[in-house]
Amino acid sequence: QLISHNKFHSSIQRSMEVERAREELKLSFSRSAQLRELQNIIEEISREIMWVNDREEEELVFDWGNKNIDVYIPKKQESYSKLMSELEEKEKDLNKLKLKVDNLLVKKHPASDKIEAYMETLQTQWSWLLQITKCIHVHLKENAAYSQFFTEANETYSKLQQEHETIRRKFTCDKTTPLQNLQELLKGLEKERERLMEQKQQVQHLVNKSKSIVRLRPRNPEDKSSSPVIVQALCDFRQDQKVICKGDEGILQDNSERTKWHVTGPGGLDMQVPSICLFVPPPNPLSISLANKNEQYYEAILSLWNQLYINIKSLISWQYCLQDINRINSLTISMLAQMRPEEYRNIIKSLETRYQEFQRNSMGSEIFGEEDRRTIETQYTGAQQHYDQLVVQLPAYSECIHKHIHILHKQIKFLSLKEQVLKELEDMKDTDKAQFLRSQLNLINQRLDRLDSHTGTYLLRLKALKSLLQALLQAEDVVKVYEARLTERDTTSLDPAEVQEYQSTLRIMQAELEQKKHVLGLLEAELSKTRQYNEQIYESCQRCDIEVCQYAEHVSLLSDRWKRIQTQINKLASYSAGLETLLNIPIKRTMLQSPSTVVYHFLIFDYCRHLGDSLKNLEQLKIRNTRIDLLEEELRLLKAGIHDRDAKNVSLQEALSQYQLQLSESQEHLLSLEEVKRSQAMQCSAAQESLSSSQSHLQELMEELQHYKLLLEKEKANKKILEERYTSQQEEHEEAMRKRQRELEGANWAKIELEKTVADQTREVERLKRQLDEEAQNVKEAQMELAKTSSLIQASQSQCTELQQERDALIRKMNTMEQDLTRMKKFEEELNRVKLSLESELRLKTQLQEENGRLRKEFSHWKKMCETQEEQVRQHSTQHMVLDREHNSLRSELERLQARLKEVEERHRLQLQALEHERAELQTLRDSLQEDVLKLRQKPDAADRYTQTDQPDTHIDPSTLVFDGVRKKVTAQQLHDCDVIDSKTLDHLVRGQQTVQDVAIDIKLNLKGTGAIAGLAAGPAGKLTITEAKRDNLITKESAVKLLEAQAATGYIIDPRANVKMTVKEACLSGLVDEEDKEHLLTAEAACIGFRDPNTDKPLSASQAMRKGLIDHDTALRLLQAQEAAGGVLDPLLSVYLPKDVAMDRDLIDESLYQALNTKPNCYIDPDTRLSASYISLKKLCKVDPNTGLLLLPAPQEQIMVQGLRGKVSVSDLVQANLLEYTDIDQLKEGKLTGQDIEHRLRAYLRGSTCIAGVFDEANKCILPIYQAMKEGLLRPGTTMELLEAQAASGFVIDPVNNQYYTVEEACKKHLVGVEFKDKLLSAERAVTGYKDPGTDKIISLFEAIERGLIEKGHGIRLLEAQIASGGIIDPKQSHRIDVDVAYQRGYFDKEMNQILKDEGDDTKGFFDPNNEDNLTYLQLKSRCITDEKTGLVLLPLHDKSKTAATQKNTTRKTRVVIVDPDTNKEMTVREAYDRKLIDYETYLELSQQESEWEEMTITATDGTSKLVITDKKTGLQYDLQELLDKSVIDQDTLSKYRSGAITLTQFVDIITSRIKPTNQPLGPSSSASSLSSQTTVKNETVSTIRSTPLQQPPSSPKRIASMSITLTSPGESIDEQNPVGAIFDTEKLEKISIYQAMKRGLVDSITGQRLLEAQACTGGIVNPENGRRISIQESNRLGIIDDDMANRLKPAQKAYIGFEDLKTKKKMSAAEAVKEKWLPYEAGQRFLEFQFLTGGLFDPEQGRRLTLEEALHLGWLDGRSAQKLLETRHHPKALTCPKTKLRISYKEAMDACMLEEKTGVRMLPAAATSSHGISSPYNTKPSSAPGSQSGSRRGSVDHSFSTSSSSRYSSFTYSRTSFSTRSLS
Repeated sequence: QLISHNKFHSSIQRSMEVERAREELKLSFSRSAQLRELQNIIEEISREIMWVNDREEEELVFDWGNKNIDVYIPKKQESYSKLMSELEEKEKDLNKLKLKVDNLLVKKHPASDKIEAYMETLQTQWSWLLQITKCIHVHLKENAAYSQFFTEANETYSKLQQEHETIRRKFTCDKTTPLQNLQELLKGLEKERERLMEQKQQVQHLVNKSKSIVRLRPRNPEDKSSSPVIVQALCDFRQDQKVICKGDEGILQDNSERTKWHVTGPGGLDMQVPSICLFVPPPNPLSISLANKNEQYYEAILSLWNQLYINIKSLISWQYCLQDINRINSLTISMLAQMRPEEYRNIIKSLETRYQEFQRNSMGSEIFGEEDRRTIETQYTGAQQHYDQLVVQLPAYSECIHKHIHILHKQIKFLSLKEQVLKELEDMKDTDKAQFLRSQLNLINQRLDRLDSHTGTYLLRLKALKSLLQALLQAEDVVKVYEARLTERDTTSLDPAEVQEYQSTLRIMQAELEQKKHVLGLLEAELSKTRQYNEQIYESCQRCDIEVCQYAEHVSLLSDRWKRIQTQINKLASYSAGLETLLNIPIKRTMLQSPSTVVYHFLIFDYCRHLGDSLKNLEQLKIRNTRIDLLEEELRLLKAGIHDRDAKNVSLQEALSQYQLQLSESQEHLLSLEEVKRSQAMQCSAAQESLSSSQSHLQELMEELQHYKLLLEKEKANKKILEERYTSQQEEHEEAMRKRQRELEGANWAKIELEKTVADQTREVERLKRQLDEEAQNVKEAQMELAKTSSLIQASQSQCTELQQERDALIRKMNTMEQDLTRMKKFEEELNRVKLSLESELRLKTQLQEENGRLRKEFSHWKKMCETQEEQVRQHSTQHMVLDREHNSLRSELERLQARLKEVEERHRLQLQALEHERAELQTLRDSLQEDVLKLRQKPDAADRYTQTDQPDTHIDPSTLVFDGVRKKVTAQQLHDCDVIDSKTLDHLVRGQQTVQDVAIDIKLNLKGTGAIAGLAAGPAGKLTITEAKRDNLITKESAVKLLEAQAATGYIIDPRANVKMTVKEACLSGLVDEEDKEHLLTAEAACIGFRDPNTDKPLSASQAMRKGLIDHDTALRLLQAQEAAGGVLDPLLSVYLPKDVAMDRDLIDESLYQALNTKPNCYIDPDTRLSASYISLKKLCKVDPNTGLLLLPAPQEQIMVQGLRGKVSVSDLVQANLLEYTDIDQLKEGKLTGQDIEHRLRAYLRGSTCIAGVFDEANKCILPIYQAMKEGLLRPGTTMELLEAQAASGFVIDPVNNQYYTVEEACKKHLVGVEFKDKLLSAERAVTGYKDPGTDKIISLFEAIERGLIEKGHGIRLLEAQIASGGIIDPKQSHRIDVDVAYQRGYFDKEMNQILKDEGDDTKGFFDPNNEDNLTYLQLKSRCITDEKTGLVLLPLHDKSKTAATQKNTTRKTRVVIVDPDTNKEMTVREAYDRKLIDYETYLELSQQESEWEEMTITATDGTSKLVITDKKTGLQYDLQELLDKSVIDQDTLSKYRSGAITLTQFVDIITSRIKPTNQPLGPSSSASSLSSQTTVKNETVSTIRSTPLQQPPSSPKRIASMSITLTSPGESIDEQNPVGAIFDTEKLEKISIYQAMKRGLVDSITGQRLLEAQACTGGIVNPENGRRISIQESNRLGIIDDDMANRLKPAQKAYIGFEDLKTKKKMSAAEAVKEKWLPYEAGQRFLEFQFLTGGLFDPEQGRRLTLEEALHLGWLDGRSAQKLLETRHHPKALTCPKTKLRISYKEAMDACMLEEKTGVRMLPAAATSSHGISSPYNTKPSSAPGSQSGSRRGSVDHSFSTSSSSRYSSFTYSRTSFSTRSLS
């Protein structure tokens, strides 16, 4: 039973049901595990999604308005930094999560689709959160700028208010203000002006800044605006099918919700956009108005200042003027006589100057009105009159005074002589002599009596002159009064009453005149009395006859005037009586002229004549006196100068003797010092002997140290070997990767070259079409000529009429000429009168010349006298110079000796100090040893029992042992903890065996360091601070800041003159450093005292601060290098210097900084060479100040300059550019090299240019400039422009004939280039001189100009490539060339541009060979040039195109047939298909005939020989039949068959090619080598692709090509250029499908499909691929050609065709106008314009027709730049992905690649599911991406190749499948 049971059990186990149950159980277990995995992964993904959603929700609800902006900005910045840190951590978690998800997907988890869906949701949310962080960053930046602006603006306004109040209150004045106070006010006002200028900079800064402030108030829903609010997108956002891209603008409709705003986006589409994605762009009216308010307030203050300045200046000049007026009015004739002429002339000149200054300053003054100015003018005139009167009276007064003084001198002389004689007579015993003396005494008495009488006579004469003058004045007053009364009436009234009244007046005047007749008598009496006194003077004495004669003339003149007045009164009386009689007669009364007028005229004439004579005489007298005074003054000054020089010579002699005495004393002192030196040297030798034992011990320690150093070097060498091995392995790996990359690129380029020829055929067809159009145009012109002939008759009739009109006009002109002739006669008469007046003036001029000659003679006499004086002065000067030289030489010798003396003294002092120190140490050592010996002697027995415990237990608390650190105290325990002192030293300190001072000396390097560079050894005092050196331009600002940072980082800012150390704040307050450098220095100081952790407020070291992001790596490295050079890394906690190893152990520096410090990088700048240097190398250059011990850099020498391209270049710049070595600078300083040597060596970098200078015309054997070649028709304008731009961008425009280099301006003046090229060449020349940044006006390089959009990228690359090919990249700032690598290192272009310039790809083929129309790089074009033997210039040869028929250009298009293998899906040539037996021989021959066009031709060479060749007209390939026979490629039999017609030409060529290719010998090219130079590279190519499929065929032909219903022809032959791409041709299924179907099949990505449909919609409608008919979007949606989603996307494109409706004018706008009015985004609008232009022209919806570019320019739709961009089709953006090659292409290239269906005319773009390039579309996995790419090929005139490189810009939902990344945030 058991056996049966077992059998039964085993049968059950083996049954199918059990097996099935077992499998189901296993499956259940696996499914349970999968369910758990699913649950876990879904939970993890859900948690991450919730976390991302929470972060998103927090940021979306945040209010970025202006409320509490000052409060939330710092908080938000902190939270933003925390968020970014969290994102970095979260990124790591998400990458781990993604690895889990990828593992599940690889294992094919049953719920893979769900997991992938969840993961895609997480990816989308993560990408969205990253976009939000970008928006937060922008908001933080803009809102912080908003807050800062309004804070600064309000503070500025407050300061302006205070300034206004200060000026208004402080600077008040009036006429009572003293002059001293006014001058102080003026100085204060000028200081206020300086403060106002400082405020002006701030005000202007705010005005400029206000234009870039965003608007925050509109973010508040409560703020209602009457005008629409424009918002701008900060990132891409998509809602359903509505997209708003970054930078697009829209209209804010509703912002009542905080998180989402209702916005009208591009194209008029309404959408809900998160508010965080939008901001209201500048300008902000509030900021602008506030800035303008400040500016207006500043202008008001400035105008107030100006008014106060005018007021104070006018008051000062007024007071000065009053002082001069009062001084002149106080002058008397006696005071004037005591002055020298120049003194009183200076007084009047001062008055005139002060008065003119007052007139200027009082204009606009509020204090002085018109009345005040008139008053001061009156006072000024009075003072002048007073001065003139005194000057006129001065000569007479002086003469009389001199005579009187002469008499007095004589009298005094005789009196003194009389006294002497009387004294001699008193004691005289000699009678004869006494008698003689008495006779002389009598004679002296007589003379004294005579002098007494003369004195009395002179006094009487003077009194008489005074009385005469008074009488003259009295008489003159009377005469003037009556003359004035007689001239009061010009006419006489006819009224008898008035006549009688006038008669009575005349009678009264006559009576009064009679009464005053005694005045005239008195005058004559005084005159006679004066004459009498004058005659009483002896004739031997001087008499004043001239004065008396003048007074007599004056008296006679007054008498005549008196008598004339009496006569006139009598005449008037008789006239009035006669008039009265006439009036009584009844006749007509008329107004008669008064005879007083006649009388007045006589009086005035006489008076003026007399006055003129007097003034003339007076003026001549003044002139002579002035000349005499001037000559006397010059003579006096010469004498004084000679006297001064003599005195100086005496003083110099005395000083010289003193210097000689001092010199002798110094020499004696020097001898005594030498003796002291010898004695000290002897002491030093003795001390050296005593220290020999110590030195031996020290030597042993040094040897041990050297042993350890060797071990350390060995370890370093092993480490270096390992690093080198690793580096070499890494380089080998990178080299392998680069090799694979090059192979891949080679394959890509091969594919591109095959596809390039497609586009070339289009160009040829277009050319043929243009020829056809020209023929049609010629026919039209001929018809127009016939029409013109018929119109000639009418023209002749009109000409006859015009001739008659011209005749009438000529008659009118003749009449006008006659009138002009009459006027000319009148002018001639006037001219004659003028000639007469000129002749009289000439006579007067002759007289003046004679007078001038006489004066010249006098002047020559005085000049000779002056020359003699000058000769004497020169002799004295020569002697003085000799003495000066001797004095200078002695002084220099003395200074040299004094310097030497100081050096000797200093050396001796240092030696004495060292010896003293050593002596003290030895003394201490001796004392200690003696004490030990005494102790041992005292306790000899106790020595063995003495232990450590027997010592007294004296311990000191280590915390009380305090040392002075760099900035604070540090305890001994802390120093022990950081290994500055060892345990033994600490124990000695604790036990008192060593003091703090002793240990401080030993560890001085750690406590204080070696110090920083304190300043420069320059300036008058030999010391300058770093800031002063910067201000004096001795060092650059960058170098100064770095040196000051080094001081701050090592402890203190140092004043080398005062030897004072300060903190940064103290240094700023004292002016030791500039305020602008304060922030940098505070950061550097934090490296010493510690940075503050923003989270914990703990001090951080420089390395820790770098890791926290407080400073960058370079700053940390620079500060640490300065600390290391001073003693080590400075610990901010302990304030001591630590070695690098200890610092690394204490986490003060990390591994990267440790390694960087070991390399000793050049973080600082040498002020002398201005090259980079390390801090320790700078310290080695320093000198030690002997007084303070501070380190001072030597004063930098003047920079050595050489001539660059445009300006001077310093040699240090050339070293930095790797053009010179450091040794070259040393050789320059030593004189081994000169600047000319450097210029010659670096001519290619400094001056020369190896660009293409001109052309060589081979036909005429002459050299031509490029522009001249264009004018003669040898070059096209485009090629000319490219070559000239290359010259200008390389430095100069070249004249190849004269070998001259010019700038563009000079070349235009020389007519070397045309004016039409000037603007573009000036733009190209900026690649040499630099471009100006519009925002900052800074000079930027060419690449920076490309980045900022100042120059088009392709154009810029062409200029850069021309610079490289002609010598190197030009540095516009330094004005010389540099290598590409150096330019890349300096940041003149980025990595991408560097790669473009290094690789000779399509991006650099921007030049055109005019000989064969090849597109080449500039270097390739230069390689085809020749060099002129005479000038060495590079010339482009232009071949003679008329030599042979074979040299004519072959423009036949090449048709290339490509066959696709159905098995491998690879393309192959016709020959390869035939060799693989895919096609039969007949098909092969047929397709070969399509691919080539062979013909037989005879070529005659230049030497007269001829040869028979066969040539392919499409490829230009040639075979020389004789050469083929000679090389046995063909035999005579084959050639005979060809000759007899047994085989065709195609078969004959096939035989040749089949025999050449297997041998792999280039017979074809070599056979045609002589003619290759005359052939052109094939450009046009039509590719016919035929897919081969297996069919039922006979055994002899297993495979045969399938027939196709579509004829493949070259583009353009039968294609309507107006049709856009209408369908897709599936090359795998060989069928035509719509674009929408291609998108569904995956043949076309969504973006490319949308662009192709947009091109249809904006050019007339969607193309129905079935019949080619154009239909609307709605109709195509109904027919299923597109879906609803695509229909909504295409609405803006359709509006570009039907028109955008203007809401105001209801006018339909074109796409160009919509872009201009911001109705259409620029990117979309530009795309629509390109589509329209490429399909026939821009569309005008109003007129319903297309327009040319000229018409669009005329209507103002486009500007010149936009039109040029449309014309340059090769620069159109590559916004499409080719459905076949999967490469980026432009729409023009897509049209060129199309096929044309013959029946419907639909353009079909070939497509394939995969590409031979192995690159799939970047859009297939990124449906939300937006288009954009790198600018395409920049090839010359003809190029339509596809670029392999592209870059796409993705929207906010872009997700990378490899890993999460936040790098895009940077």
